[in-house]
Amino acid sequence: MEKLDVRGKVCPLPLFYVKRKMSEMKPGEELEVITDDQTAKETIPKWSKIHDQEVVSIEDEGNFIRIKIRKKK
Repeated sequence: MEKLDVRGKVCPLPLFYVKRKMSEMKPGEELEVITDDQTAKETIPKWSKIHDQEVVSIEDEGNFIRIKIRKKK
């Protein structure tokens, strides 16, 4: 699983880095995004749905959020 730590970055930067990383991945691979930007809980899943990617889980760890995305296409 690929990991992307974007803590300290605010939207739209976390989404920008997710989009770039996902474009490098193959179908079936997963990306774990670690962010402390609360808006990413909404923007990343919305982007994933629009671009037919699967959000596997969203875990709020208190100080940060862990979002796992599976590349479908």
